[in-house]
Amino acid sequence: MTFAYDAPSRDAARDACAATSAEATLTPLDMFIMLDKSGSMGTDCNVGSTTASKWCASVNALSSYFKSTSSTGNAAALQFFPQLPSTTYKCDGSGYSMSSAPGGATGFTALPSATFDTLLNSTAPDGADTPTEGGMRGIAGFLGNATNRRAGRQAIGILITDGDPTACNTSNTTLQGILQAHYAATAVRTFVVGMTGATFSNLETWATGGNAPVHNNVVGALTNACGNGAATCRSWNVGAGNPAAFVEALKQIQLSAIGCSYNMPTTTTGVIDPAKVTVDYLMNGTTPQSLVRVTNLAACVANGWYYDNNTTPTKINLCPTQCTAVQGDVNAKVKVQLGCLGG
Repeated sequence: MTFAYDAPSRDAARDACAATSAEATLTPLDMFIMLDKSGSMGTDCNVGSTTASKWCASVNALSSYFKSTSSTGNAAALQFFPQLPSTTYKCDGSGYSMSSAPGGATGFTALPSATFDTLLNSTAPDGADTPTEGGMRGIAGFLGNATNRRAGRQAIGILITDGDPTACNTSNTTLQGILQAHYAATAVRTFVVGMTGATFSNLETWATGGNAPVHNNVVGALTNACGNGAATCRSWNVGAGNPAAFVEALKQIQLSAIGCSYNMPTTTTGVIDPAKVTVDYLMNGTTPQSLVRVTNLAACVANGWYYDNNTTPTKINLCPTQCTAVQGDVNAKVKVQLGCLGG
């Protein structure tokens, strides 16, 4: 899938900025990662260790991704669930709606960065149960804070778990509803990553609530990305946590999360009039379809798009149905035509 800003066919003297091509840039990503540290994740280790456990694989994979060049421009915050090896699981999300790194109720660490290694090394799997509800409400609380949805960037949540919920509310309908309500209120997707021990039909239900996009069972270097043999799915399988597969899943999540959100173009010639910007989707890269601008996510139509802010836009977003169509079209092209004030 490619993205380009094209000048509309009009006289350049009347509309100078429309005759200027602006380089397309995908929106950088802010991710809040909620990592399961229940006892079933296995033996503790430090970054760099080869201990055979799901926890060790997770630690190494996250550290590798956080420090990789493929994460450049993105940012992350990290939290764990359960927080304490006790029966106090904070099912309402209190305590989970802030990060352990960089720490606090707001803020992310710019990537690539090695600063997460200290926290990963000092944290061990020790929870007796898996309070998934608390972790999900923590994601909704942290990313529901408007301060953590920064202008010109795309926020997402990532839930990583190796098992079924065993504490707090364990109903799949309830858990799906938490993520669904979060997306409806914020347009922030939640991605679900499962490891050996998780029930992938459950993960799929949650990922549907989080509005995670559909992907194939074979994606890049991942050959069993769905975990249950399905041809397509919304959740992600990393098995026992093979670091290479884990990092590949994070990279693919990164691509799918930002594939339908683009930075507002800029130009050195003329002043762009947001009301005169048009967006076209080229099916299979050849057949153009004009998309309809709507006022916001709630007003979305099947072939629609909207600004993050109608007065001073910083992002162009495709509506969910159109986004799904574009992400499922490997040859898709999306083009934006610029119009100017006074044009």
